[in-house]
Amino acid sequence: MRKRTIHLSPLVRTFAPYFALLKPVKGPFVGALVCGLIYGAASGLGFPLMAYKILPKIFGEGTPDKWMLIGAVALMPVAFLLRGLAGFGSNYLSSYCGIRVLIQLQTKVYAKLQSLPLSFFGKTHVGDLMARVLGDTGGVQGVVTGVSNDLIKQPIQFLSAIGALVYLAAQKKEFVFVLFALAIVPLCILPIRLAGRKILARALHVQNNAGNLSSALNENLSAAREVRAFNLQSRETTRFHSLIEIIARHSMKVVKYTSLLAPTLEWFATIGISVAIFYAAQAQLRLEDMLPLLTALYMTYDPIKKFGAIHNAIKRGEASVERIEFILHADDSIRDPEDPVPFDLSRTDIEMSGAVFSYTPGTPVLRQIDVSIPAGSVTALVGPSGAGKSTFVNLLPRFYDLDSGAVRIGGRELREYSKNDLRAHISIVSQDTMLFNDTILNNIRLGRLDATDQEVEAAARHAFAHDFITEFDDGYETLAGERGARLSGGQKQRIAIARAFLKNAPILIMDEATSSLDSESEEKIQLALSKLVQGRTVILIAHRFSTIRMADQIIVMENGVVRASGSHAELYTDDDLYRNLYDKQFIE
Repeated sequence: MRKRTIHLSPLVRTFAPYFALLKPVKGPFVGALVCGLIYGAASGLGFPLMAYKILPKIFGEGTPDKWMLIGAVALMPVAFLLRGLAGFGSNYLSSYCGIRVLIQLQTKVYAKLQSLPLSFFGKTHVGDLMARVLGDTGGVQGVVTGVSNDLIKQPIQFLSAIGALVYLAAQKKEFVFVLFALAIVPLCILPIRLAGRKILARALHVQNNAGNLSSALNENLSAAREVRAFNLQSRETTRFHSLIEIIARHSMKVVKYTSLLAPTLEWFATIGISVAIFYAAQAQLRLEDMLPLLTALYMTYDPIKKFGAIHNAIKRGEASVERIEFILHADDSIRDPEDPVPFDLSRTDIEMSGAVFSYTPGTPVLRQIDVSIPAGSVTALVGPSGAGKSTFVNLLPRFYDLDSGAVRIGGRELREYSKNDLRAHISIVSQDTMLFNDTILNNIRLGRLDATDQEVEAAARHAFAHDFITEFDDGYETLAGERGARLSGGQKQRIAIARAFLKNAPILIMDEATSSLDSESEEKIQLALSKLVQGRTVILIAHRFSTIRMADQIIVMENGVVRASGSHAELYTDDDLYRNLYDKQFIE
């Protein structure tokens, strides 16, 4: 946990990496700072000096000269115009820089998520990650641009006002007492620090619970069918309401400390001004003499009040930094080698030796797996649910790394290849097909992004998807809908199979890829697969035994171990588990 102080050095340490995001917009940011300098100087120094120099000439004894009066009066709107333009420029340019920084920061966090291993997502709620990417990045951006600008603008106004007070005190000795009124300034630090600590703690609670709320919302919308099927509407509404109540409670605490700070600082400022007025009355100063002093004194306390708001924003930003850095500093346990070897297309044999893997430490899912799959062969994995079949194939593209043992392709351990190169040579068709809310054409083209429309259509024909695609009014330009909602399960799987045809990788993994196909479509797919598997190393996972007839070898798995391997005839005779699984489907 970082040390919480009001000093600038912890601020610099915390946000330094994010200030680098200002480099592409350094010109506009410098412009914002210059405008802030002008604004602060015009406020802190300009107004008191105007009250001291200009107003006495207007309201002094005798009738002022007409042109002098016009010039003096005209100077006031000019000064306010300069201050207003500087304030506009400062805010506009800061907002522009803020938007550009936000884009960079969100892209940086999003890109980091793309490189993290699947194990990271297994331990973190999707909704919470969404809140960090979309919400917490905004908190950091606010500090990097808005607060940074105020840290220039407000100190300049404060120092300019102090300069005005010193100048006025030098003009008349009886004004010196006003400087003692500034002794109240150090007392303002106490409520700022106290409120900052309180706000940081509450802001963390708010942002963490905002992540929980996003998770609940994402989960509910993703399971709309199940919610209605089990009549869970009331339960879900109650759960959502409870999370909102928690956020509201902590949010009101943030509001409480934020709202209390400004009047507290104003009260301290009033004490200082009251002391100044008391001494002025004792010294029998005239009101026109006190006006520039009180203006300068107010201009010193106004930045202090805003310092409180700045400090609160920094504390909320620190809470956002902690949540963002959870992603940015997350360890990529699946690392690329420093000097990767190229993938050898002529060698696609797969070997797993002494393989042990667990999702949770101490609970192995695979135990001492020793398997050899010759290049160009078709291997089927069978076994009851939970046997470890999907885990077996997830190790091949290095979605996960083994706890111990080795997995080799072409005689090379997987860690010797770069992840991109390895995965570029493996096609995967999963049981749960994921389609993006894009056209069917582009969803198939994910198999190979540079493929032509003709190549996409040819892949769809191989997967027997062309006919149903052309039945849509927009054909290949039809939107698949979110997660492929406009397509049936069988249609989605045929599009996924078309991707595999298009990618044309030397290693093909079919994880329950035909589970949602009707008998006619499955028969067509079998014909297509018989062509696709030629010269490729193929691993099939299927509960429907009709899909494994083309297999050269069958591996039977149970409870994370290889129970038996061989041909269908051998296993049907020698292995009870295989025979029972086969007979249950009444396949002759």
